[in-house]
Amino acid sequence: MNLIFSILINYLPLLIVAIILCIKNNEIKWFMPIFSVLIGMLAVLPTTLIQFLFPEFLFAKQSLLTLLFSSLVYIALVEELCKAFCLYLIPSKNLSLPSFFALSFLMGYSFGSFENVIYVLQGMTNPILRIFTSCIVHGICTATSSFFIWFLKKKKFHLTLILTPIFVHGLYDFFAGFPGRFWLFSIIVLFYGIFQCMVFYQMFRNENSSNE
Repeated sequence: MNLIFSILINYLPLLIVAIILCIKNNEIKWFMPIFSVLIGMLAVLPTTLIQFLFPEFLFAKQSLLTLLFSSLVYIALVEELCKAFCLYLIPSKNLSLPSFFALSFLMGYSFGSFENVIYVLQGMTNPILRIFTSCIVHGICTATSSFFIWFLKKKKFHLTLILTPIFVHGLYDFFAGFPGRFWLFSIIVLFYGIFQCMVFYQMFRNENSSNE
C-alpha cells in the first residue's frame, strides 16, 4: 500500500473528528486534540519496547492457545495498559468526563493510525477494512480506559473498566488474525466493544469534573 495513501486514510478521519470537537465543545481548546494525537503516537514507543522484551519461548509453539495468549497478553494487555498510563498526560482538571472521553478516543485512534503506518513501512499490506476497524478498536478501547483513569484520579478503583478494553482488544486481534469468514467475528467483537463503551458512557457521563 502506498505510504501517502495510508497516512491519508488513517489520519483524515482523525483530523475531521478533531475539528468537530473544537467547534462543538467549548471546553476543548484547539491545542488539546493535537496534544492527544501526539500522546497517542508517543504511546507506541513504550508499547513496542515492552513487547520486544517479551521472552520468545512463550510463543515458540504455534497453536490456538498460544495465539489467544499472544492476542490477550502480548498485544492487548501491554497496549491498553500503556495507553491508559499515557492518559495521565492529558490534563483533565478543567474538563468534564465527556470531554476527557472524547480526547481519549482521539488518542487511541491516533495510536492505531500510527501503528498502521508503521506496518505499511515494514511492508505489511493490511486491507483497508482492517485498517479502519483497528483504529476504531484502539479508539473505543482507550475511551473505555478513560473511565478507569478518571476514577483512579479520584481514588476509586474499578477493575472492570480496564479489563473490558483488554478483553475486547484481545478478542478482536485474535479473530482478525484469521483469513476468510472467520475474520468476521472480529467485527462482532468491535460492535460489542462499541456497545459496552456506550453503556459505560451513559452510566458515568454526569460525573463531576476531575479534582486532580
